Amino acid sequence: MSGRQRAAAAVLLVVALLVSISVALWAPQPGLWGLVPVVVYAFLALFGVDMVLATMAAIICGIILARVPLLEIGGLLLEALGDFVALLGVIIMLGAGLGEVIRRTGVADYMVMGIVDKIGVDTRVRVRVGVMLACTVLAFSLGTLAGSVAIVAPIIIPIAAVVGYTPPATAAMFFFSGLAGLILSPFAPATIAVFQSAGVSWGQYVLTAGGPVALMIWFAGFLVVSWNQRRTEGRFAYPPERAAHPERAAATPSVKRATAAFLATFVVLVFFAAWTKAGATFVPIAMVLLMTVVGLASWTAPGKIMDAFYTGASRLLGIFFLFWLLAILFKLIDSMKPYDAIVAQFGGGLSALGPYLFAVAVALVGWVGVAGAAAAQAVLLAKVFGPVATALGISPAAWTTVLLASAQTDGLGPFPNPDMIGQMGLAESNSLKWQLLSCWLVMIPVVGLYLLLLAVYT
Repeated sequence: MSGRQRAAAAVLLVVALLVSISVALWAPQPGLWGLVPVVVYAFLALFGVDMVLATMAAIICGIILARVPLLEIGGLLLEALGDFVALLGVIIMLGAGLGEVIRRTGVADYMVMGIVDKIGVDTRVRVRVGVMLACTVLAFSLGTLAGSVAIVAPIIIPIAAVVGYTPPATAAMFFFSGLAGLILSPFAPATIAVFQSAGVSWGQYVLTAGGPVALMIWFAGFLVVSWNQRRTEGRFAYPPERAAHPERAAATPSVKRATAAFLATFVVLVFFAAWTKAGATFVPIAMVLLMTVVGLASWTAPGKIMDAFYTGASRLLGIFFLFWLLAILFKLIDSMKPYDAIVAQFGGGLSALGPYLFAVAVALVGWVGVAGAAAAQAVLLAKVFGPVATALGISPAAWTTVLLASAQTDGLGPFPNPDMIGQMGLAESNSLKWQLLSCWLVMIPVVGLYLLLLAVYT
């Protein structure tokens, strides 16, 4: 954060605390003032304040506005642990743990190299297809972008360097293909938040919104990578020593067995979830089952499996803490019922927009106006605008599209974000300019697709 950002964040927090205290002392009900914590959370995040600190500041404002007695705060913390948003934090940690388990057992490397070997590595197009499919499959399987690409990158970069791909083009490959897999994944917290908040199953989500958007990102990204490569070749390059086919030992029977067991179990669990319309509560069970199956099939000692799980999960302990705090924040906001005040005061105007313009407006608010984790964005927008959407007769398919657009479009821009920059780091690229330009080019057809889907569904 710059000095100006720190100063602005401090001023905002002081003003918000003073407003919260004043409303708590003199207003019988918070009404629209109950949105002060949301405003604080959003603007502190935009100023660059750590997300956990921003959420804690918003919670303090919420506690003051809701007049929560000091002795009841502990009960609020305990109650929030059972909230859907906190469950998303648990899923994130489990996904990181599962990723470390399949990495240590050799399943991840075997899957990646199996895909790349099948496609071939003799031309740039083949390498691009292989890399993007590998990233998509792992992101789909694990429900995490950074975790899946982190597994792929050490294997893929030497191969990409052999055929002359530049670091910026490789970063674009990683990002677009991983994002497509993440949008489809039944284990991704943002995906779960979208279809759960929209009241549809994972299968319905994929058919109506997730599938078309993921395909658009993948194929548009495939073309944009070529555009990126043509313009960065000669300016950027991997060091000559990076250009080599990675040496790898022949897969052992235990690795092959564990990989087969993992894929078979994953397919069964996905079909089971789609058939039974299982919600978010099924995901932790599925992840534990996958870890157990991999451990048993690879004949790895339970202690080693648990050590891998603890190592992976501990890296994202802060994310779980963030989602737990968000659950507390949302409970405080719900208790003040500011959304009822929004509907009462602005519902008529919003309804006058009509279903299509209302859906576009909400998606736009989520895209550029709500900062934070994608899963939390979907939950927050569903709470704020859900009643008006129901009153307008917005279909589940349209509402699913709105929530997906609001939660995931900002991953492509217009501003840099951690996921975008994270893939640059994994690809050993330091050119934010070409990553941003590539993302903007993909964003154009994706936004067009959202507008088309909403026109059809409303």
